[in-house]
Amino acid sequence: PGPKQQANDGSSTKMDHDMDFPAIATTREFVVKSKGVGAYVEVRETDLMSDVRRLLRDDLDDDQLPSPDFAFHINGVRISKKQEGRKLAFDILDQNASVELIARSDDMKEEACAKSDDSLTTPSKRRRKRKNRGTTEPLANANTNEIENEIENENNNLSPRTSLDRSLDQRKEDAIMVVSTQHKILPAPKHSTGWDGKQWKLNAKQAYQKYKCKGAPGEKCGMRTRTYCACNPSWWMCQACHMRHCLLFLRNELLPDTDGNSMS
Repeated sequence: PGPKQQANDGSSTKMDHDMDFPAIATTREFVVKSKGVGAYVEVRETDLMSDVRRLLRDDLDDDQLPSPDFAFHINGVRISKKQEGRKLAFDILDQNASVELIARSDDMKEEACAKSDDSLTTPSKRRRKRKNRGTTEPLANANTNEIENEIENENNNLSPRTSLDRSLDQRKEDAIMVVSTQHKILPAPKHSTGWDGKQWKLNAKQAYQKYKCKGAPGEKCGMRTRTYCACNPSWWMCQACHMRHCLLFLRNELLPDTDGNSMS
């Protein structure tokens, strides 16, 4: 007997096609732009942007991603990883928003940090700081030729008995070679708190922690920086003071009879 005949006894049997089946989850294509090329993954209505990140890493090839650690730019606005854990992928699709993957690398952070240091050492800000402290403005933006010209002018004013046996050009060449090799300005490693004489102490909470500049010899600065001169890693020094430090070194090398201080 068929299902309808079995139901004549008053029971509530259902037809096979009326039986309850588990609902099928709805999926949609989530399209992103990476390296100028489109790509997509299948997302469910409960997926967050953090899930989209995981799907992209699982489904796409390595060369399709801008970097292992990438960021989402939605309509040109970057969202953080914390926001990824709150935003639904379906909401982004409903907004017809454009999504692009951008590399978020340590190099970009380092470049941004260097630009930040440069912005803090503009001539106008340095002049104000030096004026407030009653000190002279260092030649922070002086290039090698300007330093050479200043030293040469001072050397021309010396009496004959104070000039060196070697030619000025040779002395300048030797001194500048030392500056370019032994007096480079360098950034400290990540999480650095200082130099203990043998190695860097890496226990700072922030990766790019800055400290007060100790200034060039004979001067005080106090500007926040994370750079130092290669001749003394234990001495925090900003770019402005480093140029002053190099200038004093060249003067001491080329004008030995003038007063000069060494960095301790």
